Amino acid sequence: MSNKETALISIIIGMYKGEKYIRGCIDSVIGQDYTNLEIILVDDGSPDDCGNIADTYAESDSRIVVVHQKNAGVSASRNRALDMAKGDYICIIDQDDVLSTDYVSYFYNLIISNNAQIALTPTAEKFFGTPTFQTEYKDHVEVWNGEQTAIEMLYHKIIIAPWNKMISRKLLDDNHVRFNPEFFGGEGFAFSVQSYQYAERIAVGHKLVYHYRVGDPESGASKFRESTIHSSIKAQQYIKDTFVHETPELLKAWKFSNWHTYCDCLNIMVGCGVTKQYRELYEELERVCKNEAVCAFSAPISVQQKLRGILFKINPYMAAKIINHFRIRKFAKINGGG
Repeated sequence: MSNKETALISIIIGMYKGEKYIRGCIDSVIGQDYTNLEIILVDDGSPDDCGNIADTYAESDSRIVVVHQKNAGVSASRNRALDMAKGDYICIIDQDDVLSTDYVSYFYNLIISNNAQIALTPTAEKFFGTPTFQTEYKDHVEVWNGEQTAIEMLYHKIIIAPWNKMISRKLLDDNHVRFNPEFFGGEGFAFSVQSYQYAERIAVGHKLVYHYRVGDPESGASKFRESTIHSSIKAQQYIKDTFVHETPELLKAWKFSNWHTYCDCLNIMVGCGVTKQYRELYEELERVCKNEAVCAFSAPISVQQKLRGILFKINPYMAAKIINHFRIRKFAKINGGG
């Protein structure tokens, strides 16, 4: 479909060990005020009850399609859904988050009103127990080009995730944009930056229609995994390697993003107390965080971010301790770490 009033929107949710929150997520999708949806639930070999929960929902809502597969990872799960999606536009949701009732209609209206191929919001509401749904707001909408949007994300002015946006399926298919199945850290970042660069017009609004759960101790953002650290770093190189047009401005932004990723990885190691067990990895991260910190000094970022650069230049370990102290989501400590 392509009619402005009847466009089909595909919502993709990958599921793995998410039974605790998946019902709330699905409920927020089927409760959208925009009803012409295709809801694709991918059970990525989840060992819990996610698959059965999804099947139950599909029995009562014909818009829901459930895919059961052997565990292949988040990127492969999303790619399978992207390949089978029929919608004019795509939204990708995390299994433990929830949507405002106008999430779809808000993004869709941004696209139609601004003749855009992508609509996004730079941030989302972070919540612990129950989200606070925004009822009154004064929106400010801008239209950016693809390179400008990619640069904004590389400077971390846009949340580095795939779920804060709606994307034209034609844009993704025509340019063969998919998640890199080798990555399970940084995969959404790479997917988003690549998507932006193929778009001519991107509508940027500021209503908080996506609600991002930060209170789940089982979240990958709270735990140390050596493989995820390596994946996040490799994803940065992949982002650079897949630039559509490597301009000086884009390359400068990438250098900041690459440094920022190393710092985030160092923060995880310090927060989880594993600097001694993985000494070689820690020292590699520490070296880059310290030596490349100068990139933050000339970057068009906030004073707070520049201060972050100064701290890492002086003492990366203490910088991580200070940043982690003010972090909303606390890390899972590993016994015997240091």
